[in-house]
Amino acid sequence: MSVLNKTIPFPNDWDSNNPGAVDFYNKCMRYAESTNDLYDMIKTSYFFIYFALSIIVFILFTNLWLFRYYKSYVFKRQCRKYYFCLMLGSLIILIDTCLLEMNYEIYPCILHHALTGIGYPLYISSVGLIIIKYFKYYYKSQIAYFNSFLNFLDERHNETLYKNFIFKTFYTSFSSSKIIKVLISYLFFNLIYSIIMYFIDDRIATNGFCSMRFSYTPQIIEFTIFLVIFLPLVFIEALNFDDKFKMKYTIIMSLILHIFCFSGFLISLFVNSINCSIIVQYVPPGFFVFLSCLSSTILFTLLMLKDIIYLNKCNKNLKGTYKGMIKMLEDKILFREFGEFCRNENCVENILFFKEYWKYKKLFNKTEKSASLLNIESTKSQEINDSSSSLFTKSNHEDGGFLKGNVLNELNERVSSIFFSSTILNDTKYDNKCQYPIIVKEANKFCENFIGSKAIYEINIQNSIITNIFNKMNTLNDHTDQNIDEKLDEYFIIFDDAYKEVTNNIYLNSYSNYVHQKNKENKKKSLGKRRNK
Repeated sequence: MSVLNKTIPFPNDWDSNNPGAVDFYNKCMRYAESTNDLYDMIKTSYFFIYFALSIIVFILFTNLWLFRYYKSYVFKRQCRKYYFCLMLGSLIILIDTCLLEMNYEIYPCILHHALTGIGYPLYISSVGLIIIKYFKYYYKSQIAYFNSFLNFLDERHNETLYKNFIFKTFYTSFSSSKIIKVLISYLFFNLIYSIIMYFIDDRIATNGFCSMRFSYTPQIIEFTIFLVIFLPLVFIEALNFDDKFKMKYTIIMSLILHIFCFSGFLISLFVNSINCSIIVQYVPPGFFVFLSCLSSTILFTLLMLKDIIYLNKCNKNLKGTYKGMIKMLEDKILFREFGEFCRNENCVENILFFKEYWKYKKLFNKTEKSASLLNIESTKSQEINDSSSSLFTKSNHEDGGFLKGNVLNELNERVSSIFFSSTILNDTKYDNKCQYPIIVKEANKFCENFIGSKAIYEINIQNSIITNIFNKMNTLNDHTDQNIDEKLDEYFIIFDDAYKEVTNNIYLNSYSNYVHQKNKENKKKSLGKRRNK
């Protein structure tokens, strides 16, 4: 490899047989006045080192704190696997970037190539998947809201309901597990590609002066797709949703920051006047990589952590019982008010499931409650207090308390539970065998509407429950060795586990937040009245 310009000697400490070192010399020699200037260009300031280490520690600490709440419904709903990929991808590219900047003369290029081939796809794809996941649940919640609460849709709502969303296929056809499998396969491909490049490209086989060349084609394609195609499409998709989508502006802010960081990275990497200056000691290309990972951690990971802590705090101070929530969902007026709240929280599909579940139950000629549902009520009541009535009494003496309202006082006085009131209790006896075709049809319709990733109003429940429901449905539809009475018994309880999890999720997340917000509003009103006096 020949040196193009010999006005400044090639540094003695550099390997003249290293193609990366020669490329760097030829690129930056005309911006240097002496050999020492070339040495200065590859140094890293303490400012960047402290900055980099601080960001790595912050990201690691924040993610470990978040994963303490791995059982949280909010966290599970948004897909913990995506956040794990975000954490892993961020740490891989940050550690690689930090080591590269600090050891630019000796860092193994094969290691850099392999880590960027794994870290960048993990990071970029996880950011994209988290954003799409937010879109998905808002989309499904809005569909549930429009179909449930609006009998006569105005033109704007109709337009929203049937709008062609850009990522609609991801909302309705792809599960998280399938996407993760595709991602893992792609990472494996990149790893094999790095090994092949080690034997083909001298720049990958050497140590030090690693630079982005044609051997980094997969990484270049990933950057291009994310920056030029995906981010603009996400911006357009975000504008398709109304302002009730509370993550809308967070996502737009993330887009702006990523465009800034990626643009800064590419400019500082490929503009020679910047890349070959003293500036790179303090703000090297890797600086913008750190900013990008920091922004994603703050906007997604830290925000998720904040929401979980807030909900846990609401649950500790919750003055409403599980039974009180069920009674509220029974009341048409309160159900609609709670539905408006759930629209903002992206959880309308849960209360729609509750409503349709009891419509389905009414198809059966059963006056008894299923044992599993009895356990739900008794368990949750015991978790809150040994006596649910004592909690209602306590809350009724709170100034400005949400449960002090006349409507909920009336609900508290009701003796019968939702389970009895939602089951047919009249003296008329229906022949369930005659109802059997209708029950089968409604069970399949209910399953298509709520269960699984392809459901119109997909609810977030454990995979084991989903699998169990699908297996039972297939068995009931395919096997004829059971008599009709046995099949009716199976159909009657087939969605009970899903109901238990959905109502628990409503109680511990949406309802607790709802009660907390109502209490805050009532306290403000009480303070306002006192001041006016």
